Amino acid sequence: MAERRPFGADSDPKLLLGEIARQNKVINALMNRLERNAAGDYRTEFDELQTAVVLKGEVRRRTAALESALRDNELMTRQLRESEFKLLSVVNQPLVGISTSEEGRFTFANQKLADIFGYEVNELIGRDVLTLVAECDRSMVAEQMRQRLSGEVPVAGYTFRGLRKDGVEIDVELHGSVHNPGKKPTAVTIMLDVSQRRQAERRAEELHALLREQSVRDALTGLYNRRYLDVALEEECKRAREAGDVFSIVMCDIDHFKTINDKHGHQVGDDVLAIIAALIGKRCGPSDLAARYGGEEFLVVLPGQASATAAVWANELRKELQAQIMKPQAKAFKMTASFGVASFPEQGCCCNDVISFADRALYAAKRGGRNQVRIAEAPRMPGGVPPSSDPALSVTAGMRR
Repeated sequence: MAERRPFGADSDPKLLLGEIARQNKVINALMNRLERNAAGDYRTEFDELQTAVVLKGEVRRRTAALESALRDNELMTRQLRESEFKLLSVVNQPLVGISTSEEGRFTFANQKLADIFGYEVNELIGRDVLTLVAECDRSMVAEQMRQRLSGEVPVAGYTFRGLRKDGVEIDVELHGSVHNPGKKPTAVTIMLDVSQRRQAERRAEELHALLREQSVRDALTGLYNRRYLDVALEEECKRAREAGDVFSIVMCDIDHFKTINDKHGHQVGDDVLAIIAALIGKRCGPSDLAARYGGEEFLVVLPGQASATAAVWANELRKELQAQIMKPQAKAFKMTASFGVASFPEQGCCCNDVISFADRALYAAKRGGRNQVRIAEAPRMPGGVPPSSDPALSVTAGMRR
């Protein structure tokens, strides 16, 4: 009798059933042989015994092989079911959305992914992946998918604006790779709804921006502080020097401010500073810079303006301030201020020089009677000869001398 391959764990159940049928045929054949021998004249006890032994041995051997194969097959089936259960447990866990896609369409999606985008799982299968992406990010995600499928980017990781079924946009973080289990490359993707995290990040960014802004602003007046002014003025000086441009500095000091504090109190004095700062800020253009220089002094940087035009600007502010009726803390009074103007490079080629000349012009306005604008004199040439016939200190037309 020819030897047959023993059955094992990799045996096909159909083959097992076929083997059982074959064994039945063998048993029937042996039984028929036994009957023929019993009916013939040449039957002997030895023949009968031999046939019985062969029959019993064959049956036992084949039965043992079949039972072993069935046990192995049952074990493999149980292990496969356990593996499948574990895999599904991981895939369907509630933390992240998991999907596979081929040619840009979903071939698998877990429940979490469906929940993230507000769909049923069966609605996602076969659906175009890009329909879950907001219009603003659709071209970006399409390019990312192309790079991933082509192998340019083996592992993807980015954030995009997702689009739920109800039309609401959400922030989605994506991580994915590509595998080739068959003829078509399969994109395996993990997605997380990070809307709350992104909202927290945006609030933090806004807070940081506010803190940065507050760090360069004067808390009382809202104008830039001295620290920011020093940096910005150096940048403006560098820009003007490289571009061959000019800029002017206007220094403003409130007249008799100490009297306001002594008569009405520091709270009223603070309110006056805030009111005047608001007037200065209102007259500044987008490129102008206004700062609280210290105490009751303010400094304004006017890019691109020479001293004459800067003096006109300062005089308009002076007149507006003079006409203003201050009403802080239920008080009512008027205030005036004095102004000094200096320009780069006319009064100096560094910031400190220009500020120094503006400060001198301011105190000249104070000594000259206050409530006026003075333009700083130009530096004298070597030998004490002035560079022009202009007076050492000029006063804008219409103002008191």
